[in-house]
Amino acid sequence: MTTALEVEVVECRGGAHAVGRQLGQVYRHARHRPKRAPIMPFDLADARHALLEFAPNVWAELQGLAEGMEVPLAEAVAGFSNGRLPHPRRGCSSLAAPGTYGRNYDFDPRLYDRVMVAIQAEGTHPSVGFAERCTGRLDGMNAPGLAVGLHYVNDRDARPGLASPLIVRMVLDQCASVAEAIDLLRRIPHGLAFNYSLLDRTGDAAVVEAAPDRVAVRRGGPLACTNHFQSAEMEPANPAATGGSRRRLPPLEAWSRRALAAADLFRVLNDPRSDAFHHGYEAGFGTLHTLVAEPATATLLVGVGGGVEPKRIDLAAWATGRPLGLRRLRGRLGGGDPKLVRDRNLAGAEFRNVGLAGARFDDIDFSGAEITRNCNFRGMRIAGIPLDALFAAYDALHAEPKPMRHAYPYELETGEDGRLFVTFPDISRAGGEGPTEAEAVAAATRSLAAALATLAGSGQTIPPPSPPRPGQRSVEIDMPADDREQGRPFRG
Repeated sequence: MTTALEVEVVECRGGAHAVGRQLGQVYRHARHRPKRAPIMPFDLADARHALLEFAPNVWAELQGLAEGMEVPLAEAVAGFSNGRLPHPRRGCSSLAAPGTYGRNYDFDPRLYDRVMVAIQAEGTHPSVGFAERCTGRLDGMNAPGLAVGLHYVNDRDARPGLASPLIVRMVLDQCASVAEAIDLLRRIPHGLAFNYSLLDRTGDAAVVEAAPDRVAVRRGGPLACTNHFQSAEMEPANPAATGGSRRRLPPLEAWSRRALAAADLFRVLNDPRSDAFHHGYEAGFGTLHTLVAEPATATLLVGVGGGVEPKRIDLAAWATGRPLGLRRLRGRLGGGDPKLVRDRNLAGAEFRNVGLAGARFDDIDFSGAEITRNCNFRGMRIAGIPLDALFAAYDALHAEPKPMRHAYPYELETGEDGRLFVTFPDISRAGGEGPTEAEAVAAATRSLAAALATLAGSGQTIPPPSPPRPGQRSVEIDMPADDREQGRPFRG
């Protein structure tokens, strides 16, 4: 997809009510209106009580917003307080390296606010961040040099509590360091399971893993974060499927270890061919913006879409009253690289004599595809795994199972008539007789095989052979591999 993407940049200063009125002029446009209905009953008094307790400036901002939009207060609060509204699945990737925080935000472009806000409201820290339903923030940095971003985990155990975009806004407004942010995130009620990645101007970094019933903190590097909890105590709160989230971690951790400069980090994150850049826009999972922060200098590199030159924001200078000099961010969903083929329906297509050496495929549906002949897959990788390794694993999985050989010791006795009897101490129901030892052992071996098959077929535990005594002979017998692979209680 190469659709144009434009994000409006808004600068607001003054008291919280005045800031709300300024934002109301922006959000009067239909494209910035919320597109989701509440997932829980909405109550204006309840919203007022929660906001006055945890974010009183946001309550005042909402009052100004209602005036600026010329709508009833209840309508403004229901749509823009970031409370009790559903949070569709979104994918976000971030990393913290010494002095640098980098992040991609992946979501549905149809539900994206397309607004970046620089705000300096009285009583709060000045900040710049990408907006979510006006009062919330998806990510950003404040003037004291604290960068933060949210990462959806799941909504399985949703409870009444604060929504993640409002929580990010509270961190930017109220906290100057990672330590202060951790303290805040431990104290407040969380409505859904989210990660919050953090870096401050001292280089302190952390990921706060927050669910409605528990909170854990990860520190130390390389510190990377995607869309699942990594702490052992938070594992029960993870979604059922975390494979995609886990596969995004290795490149992020590698970039964190390399401690890339801000411009280089922006480049690798925003490259449409990057492992951290996603093209699933139709599925609601495409990269919409990239943000790289340098907290020590309070500067940001931002861009929307893919493959763009970043815009630099000097937040420290803006906090002194200097304008950003930036009205809009422009880019294209998926980037504008002519070599990229995105969001094309190739169902039923046929390829002959096509060179795809060095090609890369992202978010492609190959269901029902058939690969026939004359194909060179040398060096090809799928999800980072060499194709040769995948073929080898497939061959091993479907290889003819090999039987397991066991040696059961036997006892040899002579009857009164001179016939020989063979018995097995470990399998009492098996045995045989004959005029010679060879014939007796052969009969006993057939009996042993039948006894083991009966035990396996009835689901009973098959006793393993005991070690033979000195001089004691054994019968070797194959135990079918199928019985072991089908989970029957075989021990050996």
